[in-house]
Amino acid sequence: MRLLLLLLVGLLADSTSAECALGSDYKFELTPCDPEGGRWRVQVPTSSASHSCTLEQPRRVDSCESSCEAGQFFDLSTLSCGACPPGSYSMGGAVLFDNWDTLPQGFHTQVESFQSSFIGRFGTGVNCTAFGWQAKGDFLASVGGPCAATVTLSVRLARVGNLSYVYQYSNRDVIFDFEAQNEQCQSVADAKEFRWPSVTAEGEWRRQVVQLKPGNNLLQWKTIGMETYPGKPILIKSIEISGTTRATSCSPCRNGTFSAEGSRQCQECPENHFSSRGASSCQPCNPETEFAPKGFSRCIKRHACTSKDFYETRSPCDANNQTRAEYRWLEPKICMAGVSLPPVGPSRPCLPCNPGMSPGPDASCQFCPAEHFSDDGGPCKPCPPNTTPNYGYVFQRWAQLPASMSSSCRQQDGSECGGMTGWHVAGTHVQSGQHHADGAYLLLSLNVPGFRSKGGVVGGRRLEVGRVSFTFELDCKAKCEFVFMQASDRRGVNLVQSWSGATFKREFSHSVYANDSYTFSWAFQKASLTDYDVFSNLLDTDVARIFSINVTNTIDGGASVCLACHQETDEVGCIPCPPGHFVDSNTTQCTQCPPGTTVSNPLAYGIESCQPCGPGLSSTDGVTCTSDCVFAGEPSFDLSALAHETFLVRGSRLFTASGAQYFHVFNISLCGNTQAQCSNNISYQVDGTSSQVNSFVCRTTMVPSAWSDEEVVLSTQSVTLGDELVAVTNNTAFMSMEVIEEFLSQNATLHFYYSTPLATRSCPQGRTTVISLSCDASKHGNGSIVLPSKCPDGTCDGCSFNFLWQTAVACPVCREQDFRLVRGECTGGSQLLHYLAPTNCRVLTNLPATKAVKCQNHIPVELQAIIGGTVMVAATLCGLLLHFWRKTQRLEYKYMKLVQGSGSGSDGAELPPAESCGLDDGEEEDVHFAQPAKQNILNRIKAMTSKVRRKVTAVPLRRYNLQRDDTG
Repeated sequence: MRLLLLLLVGLLADSTSAECALGSDYKFELTPCDPEGGRWRVQVPTSSASHSCTLEQPRRVDSCESSCEAGQFFDLSTLSCGACPPGSYSMGGAVLFDNWDTLPQGFHTQVESFQSSFIGRFGTGVNCTAFGWQAKGDFLASVGGPCAATVTLSVRLARVGNLSYVYQYSNRDVIFDFEAQNEQCQSVADAKEFRWPSVTAEGEWRRQVVQLKPGNNLLQWKTIGMETYPGKPILIKSIEISGTTRATSCSPCRNGTFSAEGSRQCQECPENHFSSRGASSCQPCNPETEFAPKGFSRCIKRHACTSKDFYETRSPCDANNQTRAEYRWLEPKICMAGVSLPPVGPSRPCLPCNPGMSPGPDASCQFCPAEHFSDDGGPCKPCPPNTTPNYGYVFQRWAQLPASMSSSCRQQDGSECGGMTGWHVAGTHVQSGQHHADGAYLLLSLNVPGFRSKGGVVGGRRLEVGRVSFTFELDCKAKCEFVFMQASDRRGVNLVQSWSGATFKREFSHSVYANDSYTFSWAFQKASLTDYDVFSNLLDTDVARIFSINVTNTIDGGASVCLACHQETDEVGCIPCPPGHFVDSNTTQCTQCPPGTTVSNPLAYGIESCQPCGPGLSSTDGVTCTSDCVFAGEPSFDLSALAHETFLVRGSRLFTASGAQYFHVFNISLCGNTQAQCSNNISYQVDGTSSQVNSFVCRTTMVPSAWSDEEVVLSTQSVTLGDELVAVTNNTAFMSMEVIEEFLSQNATLHFYYSTPLATRSCPQGRTTVISLSCDASKHGNGSIVLPSKCPDGTCDGCSFNFLWQTAVACPVCREQDFRLVRGECTGGSQLLHYLAPTNCRVLTNLPATKAVKCQNHIPVELQAIIGGTVMVAATLCGLLLHFWRKTQRLEYKYMKLVQGSGSGSDGAELPPAESCGLDDGEEEDVHFAQPAKQNILNRIKAMTSKVRRKVTAVPLRRYNLQRDDTG
């Protein structure tokens, strides 16, 4: 290719006769270095080149790696180093990128959506064009979101050099990755320790320096969004690379800066001066009618001063407790003429201090000392006996900024605001400063060393350790943002809530559930970093006002009231009850909470202070609710085999076509006997240290390397998903948590509910986890943990997590009556008993499969009762038959007797009529006349017997008149 280019230039030179003009007809370029270490300078025609001009022959440059000094560039027309012209600069063997109006030459961006085998919370069809790296004037910004964004820069180093870039990384929902690769696209080993930039605080800028080797280097900054909302962008303010080959041109100065000839860098214009791009000097504004902050490219006309351009403050209280109203211009002053500052007001009494505070020796308000209180802001008074101060922070009057609060202001580029005010007091409120450049970060902070309660969850209710509430308003005509943040050593910085645009006066309350040392911060920005416009808000009077701040139940601060407490009879003062005890309102004695209840407030009064533990939990010390993984009831469960280990579960892998990927690993401790631990193996929160969390359930983000020579999987962004076990029950819902339908259809019978009440921007109510256990006799050992099929990353919204644990250990415990007993035959005087275990429960009793016992010849009681009843019925029937048989025999005897009497004559004459119908003396009246009996079985037998007897006698029946003979 190089030979063809030289041949083309030579042919053009031979065929032309007129001279060509540099710039309009041609430009100089250098060919790549050849094996001899040199290269050629050639003239390349432009699109508007004249066909009749003459091009020079290519010229040889013997060295490829030489470079010019700072402030110089390699002039291709003379093939020598020359000074940079005014309005430009050169760093010699280095290059600086700090102007991001457009993406500089050599930079390339790419944004990709994640793909997976499931449709989860990232879904499909995510439009990633709205995300990724974008030039934003003074910054290169990546706004995160559910996409992977990459910006790359290819640079060739002539010698060992350094990469230095300044960045801001405060969004913990985005993974920020830097990689440096050599000519073989292999990751530079020396740069691996700088692969994961550390997180910065809100508004903080940090510089990262990485050493690079000679040759081609591919530099790559990558962001991986883990939430669907954009959040805070990742910002890069400047990129500087040293050790490069000589520059063939100088870089122009950006707006608001200037340079003289041969400059290494541009200088910033002073205030009320301006310059455009590539300026050699700054132009002053008219000080009477115009102004210009630093870095501006034009002057802005001053407006007429109004009452909004100054604010009222109070002079310090004097010895007579008097103060005077004073008025000050907002800095910087950008108005002219118009109204003037009001005169100093007359003396008047100083504002009273806030509750819990009193005037100190220097007339400033200070917190009351220990064991004292002040309910009206006056002098502190000691608490009466048997009482204790109820400490807290109550700020309602703003004559001065309390000692526990601080104010700061930082420009968008990371520099301090100079003499400009971040926040200032205004009597009835504290308000943000004004007239700052767009994007200035105004921060108001309050330090709270701790709270008096331990928190926790009892009875299905979270117990807060304290509460932060404040009243505010936003007076914004343009874009503005107001954020409330919570920071602690163990949990880092978390954005609790944010508001945008004009907001009427309102109150916001935030519950604190974990006892720790906190810094609560309020920050105000006039313009969004994602839509930066340097001229948009300078003339606006956008302001945030905070009227009151109240923090309860702190371990220090001031007390506005004293509460009654337990006291021994021989002591004076408050003696706190031991943990797990409450003060009996009748006896004022410390009484331990009943079993199964806990108390969190150290000044608990009455039995009602003892709150019951959640379902399935118990407490013996009145302090914590715990579980031993054994649950009595119908049915009962014994999960103690799962109680002393932690279990890992891996989520689904998310990846892009270019190799960007990550997945989550969950660590679970079912009952908390052994805490689950998730840790980072890269520097994440603080340089040189690694972060880890301990809880019931936690999650770590794993990022595999895209390069085959790296086998280590790096872990980052460890977070807790279950700080507290709040309930173990067979109910499918508890508090705001519920079991998903998919797991209910798989016979889940026992559910563990966990809660992490820490609020974040993505999860304002905190995170929750539900682990459902399903009895599966085929799952031996610990079984397996299953993630939802629709959301195999454990969650569909990033806040509620669900797991299904299938194991034989989760089967109910078998009861003795659940076993089936089968008796064998008696052989040799012994008998085998066979115990058959059921299949739907877990056998924990030590019953043998078979058992030999002596034969028992007795009849079972049930059978004995049946036989006895049958014998009694049979005996009764036999007795009745015998009774009727005897009566039949008597009648037959009488009847035969009558027949014999009638046949005494030989001729068979008829029987004489009866002399009497009566019976002889002593003769029983065996024949009775009654109503005909029912035709039951006995009557039928009797009738049949009579018929047979009549046939045998064959005696004709006649009517006889039986009369009794009186004479005998």
